[in-house]
Amino acid sequence: MNTVLKSLLTPLLCLCLVGGLLSGCISSNSSQDTSTEYLSEQTQTESFPVRLEIGEENHIIQSKPRRLAVLSADLIQALEDIGAASLVCAVSNDAPANISVSGAKACGTVLDPDLSQIAASKPDWVLVSSPMRQSQKEALSQQGIEVITFTHPDSIDQIKERYRQLFTLCYGLEGTTRAEQFLTDYDQKLNDAIGPAMEYTRVSGEKKAVYLAQLDYTMATGETFEGQMLDSMGLKNIGDLGSRWNYPEIEKDELTPDILFYDSTIDPEQIKQSEVYKDCPAVTSDQLVAVDFSAMRLRGLPMIEELAKMARAAYPQAYGK
Repeated sequence: MNTVLKSLLTPLLCLCLVGGLLSGCISSNSSQDTSTEYLSEQTQTESFPVRLEIGEENHIIQSKPRRLAVLSADLIQALEDIGAASLVCAVSNDAPANISVSGAKACGTVLDPDLSQIAASKPDWVLVSSPMRQSQKEALSQQGIEVITFTHPDSIDQIKERYRQLFTLCYGLEGTTRAEQFLTDYDQKLNDAIGPAMEYTRVSGEKKAVYLAQLDYTMATGETFEGQMLDSMGLKNIGDLGSRWNYPEIEKDELTPDILFYDSTIDPEQIKQSEVYKDCPAVTSDQLVAVDFSAMRLRGLPMIEELAKMARAAYPQAYGK
């Protein structure tokens, strides 16, 4: 009898032991899944809050923004560049046409904002790159909507700093890593665009250039960002003789550019017929190059493409042409 019982009980004990082990494994896996989900949620939120510093202003970003009202076209371009255009819920009337901000409502401009439309879009923040009137900021603040004023960049360093600020706003602490990766790529693209031209001029000499916004004397002068970019690709900017986009007519005899960049809205035939430019080397050697000035003003990634086009037109030999 004992032998029979032992033969029956042994398999049952084995089954119970296996069942217990399986139950323990399932419980352990379930606990691990729950822990993983918790850690995942924790990772998603631990990047916030962050402090966003812009000049003398400080903003505490408590959580990841979901909706942004953007009243400056250059900021819309910058958000597109960093992959955050989907956050835009309201845009300026002059938003870049080539950027998709699906569902975003037009809400005026910094100088003439539609406050009711902005409020209706329920943004977490309003972004501008030039100052909004204090009374308008206060009106929005009363509805729980705060404005962040960025600086419109006037140098490559300022462009890069603003990218860092936007990465912090949109991605919190994680934005630091994202920004460094982005800016490493940015530097490489910029160097590929204009670096060969600068190197080439060390042996070939520099060409004289004009960056013409309007006929005959509205051009990039020395202190302008566009004037600085001419220098950075090894060109001698004739506009250095002027200031604030105004060239002194008294110096018109110096307007003998080897290459002339002009706003693509200008008819090149007008340049060729101009008493100021018709006999200059740029016209006689067919070195008139149309430039998308809007891309330059927006200071985004499309600007690098325009710079590359300008540098290649000025010094094709530097690029193997």
